[in-house]
Order: sequence, then C-alpha cells, then structure tokens
Amino acid sequence: MKYIFCAVACVAAGGAMAASHGGGWTLEGFTAPESAYYDADSGQIVVSNIGTFGPDGGQDGKLSLVSPEGEMVNADWVTGLMDPKGMASMDGKLYVADATGLHVVDIASGALDETITLEGAQFPNDVAVGPDGAIYVTDMFAGGVYKVMDGAAEMFVPAGTLDLPNGIWAAQDRLVVGSMGKEFVMAEGRIEGAGALVAVDYGSGEKQVLEGAEETGAIDGVVEIGGKLIYSDNPTGEIVAYENGALTTLSTTEAGAADIGVMDNMVLVPLMQGGKVMAMPVE
Repeated sequence: MKYIFCAVACVAAGGAMAASHGGGWTLEGFTAPESAYYDADSGQIVVSNIGTFGPDGGQDGKLSLVSPEGEMVNADWVTGLMDPKGMASMDGKLYVADATGLHVVDIASGALDETITLEGAQFPNDVAVGPDGAIYVTDMFAGGVYKVMDGAAEMFVPAGTLDLPNGIWAAQDRLVVGSMGKEFVMAEGRIEGAGALVAVDYGSGEKQVLEGAEETGAIDGVVEIGGKLIYSDNPTGEIVAYENGALTTLSTTEAGAADIGVMDNMVLVPLMQGGKVMAMPVE
C-alpha cells in the first residue's frame, strides 16, 4: 500500500468539476481520497479525505458528500478527523475507520456521535457491516479483524493471522478480505509479496484463500457486483474481477486506486495521488 507513505504529498488536483466518460464520471477536488462509499438510504456518496497523513497533519482529515451524478454536494461535510479511510453504513449511521478508532457519524445531521475504541489497533483500514448487524474492521498492520457489536469492539480474526488485511466485503455467507501483500518492510517503507483474497467464516472465523486468487497484487478495496468480486490493485490502478476461480482485469485507472465502493452497477474508485474519484460502469 504505497499510498500510505506518500500521503503527505497527495493533494487535491484542481477544482471540483465532474467530467463524464462512457456512462461514468470523474470528479476532482479531494485531498488524498482513500475511500468512496455509496449510502443507498440517503442516495449520496461519501468520500474520505486523509489530507496530510499521520499526526503531523493534525486533524485535517474529512468526509465529503458527492451526488450520484458526480457533483460535489459538500466538500467539508464532516471535518476534524485524522486519517479517515474505509466506511460502511447501517440504520442511519456511517462507520468510519480512522487512526483514532471507529467513528460513528449520524448521516442525517453529519454530526460525529462517538468514536469507538479499537483496543490495540495499529492501522484500522476498511469497514463492512455483516448480515447480523456486526461491524467488521480490518487492521492492516496488526494483521487481524475487529468485530463491533453494541458499541463494543473485540478481535474476531486474531492479530497476526492475516497478511496485511486491507479491503473487506460482507457477503451473506462469508466475509471476504483483500490483502495488500505478505510483509511490510518498515525500514524501506514498502510491501513485499502479492496479496490474496481470503474468505472468513462468520461463525468460526476460519480462513480460506480463494482458489485462483492466491497471489493477485496489492489489494485495496473489495466489492461485489452481479456475483463477481471486484477489487482495486492500488499501485497499478487495475480494477480486477474474480469469478469462478478466474481473474479478469476490467480496467486500468491510475496509481493509487484505493478503497473502492459500489453504486448499482458502478464501481467508485478513489485515486489518492490524483485527488479525484471515478465512477465506472461494470458489465
């Protein structure tokens, strides 16, 4: 996940003007956008802006609201965050992973209700809501997954048992976790080895690497459209589909393709280095 270490230099690219292309659109004007999430109940897209990565940036992280047509609704919808990343919603609340914990935002008002502590977390990254209402949060550097119920968090997949877990998708029958790679080399600020797609059983927490997706690249976001798992490869910008044990590259965007979202048959791709979000139709 190279963007983690270049985020200080990832700044907005131009004004917030949408450009249409092939049934999709591109919107500029973000500061290191890490995640793009469509909330079906409100009918709006939320984009998390990391801003300047890490504590040196202070609380300059924020959430922006975007219309389904690709127009900026409110660039500063929620401000004062540190490094907001993946998101998911349930019952009018938006759950946002951040270095400081799991934020709970009231979608109707844009107010930050609370921040749930993730004890021992090293790098909270992406969020998914399971069919039973549990909220799952990946911790990339700790190598595990938290489960949050009734405002309390506990480790669901123990730390150290997953290789750099990043993106997460909650299917009806299983969690799907996307790995960024095998190991983070701290001294050199890089990741070694290719990531994988891993299925996690809701009941037992048992993990199984999906056949055909054992070494697939640096997986960031994971979604599902029409029975296909779709993920972003962050450094290459490739958007890849996994179906029946086979991988197909759907499109190549730009370096820094981060935590993708899904809106109907569209994939929402935040491009961290480019400071923009793309909406792309998927056949």
